[in-house]
Amino acid sequence: MKVSSRFRYGLRLLVDLAANYQKGPVLLKDIAECENISKKYLEQIVITLRTAGLIGATRGSKGGYYLIKSPSKIKVIGIYKILEGSFAPVDCLDNPNLCTLVKNCPTRKLWSDLAESIKKTFGNQTLADLVKKSK
Repeated sequence: MKVSSRFRYGLRLLVDLAANYQKGPVLLKDIAECENISKKYLEQIVITLRTAGLIGATRGSKGGYYLIKSPSKIKVIGIYKILEGSFAPVDCLDNPNLCTLVKNCPTRKLWSDLAESIKKTFGNQTLADLVKKSK
């Protein structure tokens, strides 16, 4: 199972903002340079994160992006839900009507367990935890 670049880059963007929490807004071009990510791609991700209420922005010479809440209050599970949606590694977990074997599938429990493991791992981590681990 792979995690999308949208989630990986969005998470790195947010960790960068968390590391600068309450130090003032951070320019997107600086994050793009530091993280070696396309600024254009980050601009797309920022729209989603702003709409979800995770980050804010200010304009002007001292403008940039900032976290709206404390990094200790933002869990990775919430970020994943915003940027990716479902934790299901296979479509039939979210939509059982897609599969004719849903009641007798020999692998359904495996996929369900995997989804729960991801939720548990992401549910126990905050942006503050990731900032601490990166130092």
